[in-house]
Amino acid sequence: MSLAVQRMVFVHCSLFNLNRIFTRSIMSSLVVFFSILHGCTVFQGPPPTPLPPPSNFSDEEVTNYAQTVLKIEDQRQIAYKEIEAIMDTQPPEIACDQPESIKKLPDEAQEIAVEFCNQSKKIAEDSGLSSDEFNAITENAQKDAVFKKRIQNAMIRIRRP
Repeated sequence: MSLAVQRMVFVHCSLFNLNRIFTRSIMSSLVVFFSILHGCTVFQGPPPTPLPPPSNFSDEEVTNYAQTVLKIEDQRQIAYKEIEAIMDTQPPEIACDQPESIKKLPDEAQEIAVEFCNQSKKIAEDSGLSSDEFNAITENAQKDAVFKKRIQNAMIRIRRP
């Protein structure tokens, strides 16, 4: 998967068909969130402290992370629709950790994108995950397919009625 795809923030997705589309949406959402929250710490000072390998994350931590990602996805969809309405077209690729991608947007859309990035960081912090913890889980999921599958399964369980 290319770095450009991993850094994509505003991806049009739908969670209405809970069979095929839900699985695809979760996969694309993970890529989006990995890039979004990786960017949230760019403006914070010291580099993240390494955390234990993925096998050491408890089911509770995985579930908390999955809930956080899903909350952020809800906000991402709202922001995407607002920016799309302003631009009357599909927005370009935008990443929170790449200010130049946000600067390509019209002023009103820039405000929405910045607000989304700030909300994403706050959602993670409000769920008890520091940026370092969230990013550590994200990085582990990118490197370990089994761990990534644990997160995806947790997201599916959370979204089931």
